[in-house]
Amino acid sequence: MVTTPYRTRTSSHTHRFAGVVAAMVLAIASLSACGESTLAPLPLQITVATNRTTAAPGDTVYFVATVQGGQLLGLDADYGDNAVDQFGTSGARTGKITFRHAYAARGTFTTKITVTDATLGTASASVEIRVN
Repeated sequence: MVTTPYRTRTSSHTHRFAGVVAAMVLAIASLSACGESTLAPLPLQITVATNRTTAAPGDTVYFVATVQGGQLLGLDADYGDNAVDQFGTSGARTGKITFRHAYAARGTFTTKITVTDATLGTASASVEIRVN
């Protein structure tokens, strides 16, 4: 069993994230919960897609991170406006996690999502959001 420093958290802003495919992550994680996994790690990869690249202040923007690796510990989302979220993945090999965020101020922000793997290190992907 992998212990992880990641925990669910939200900031005082009006945003939160939702693990849309949490059941998939849990199902995959449970495959290795019965004993040591004999599966070789997948290459560490992350992609991020968003439902929009422009928004008005207060609009919710959804970010979907698709990840794979050997023993994924969690993801960190940095929205570029001093707000961050985390999502633990409990040693899963693959996952699809949805984060959501509402930007309060106008500007251009780079949202960077980083995945951490117990054996393969970290990988990141980012997307730029314009709030006007």
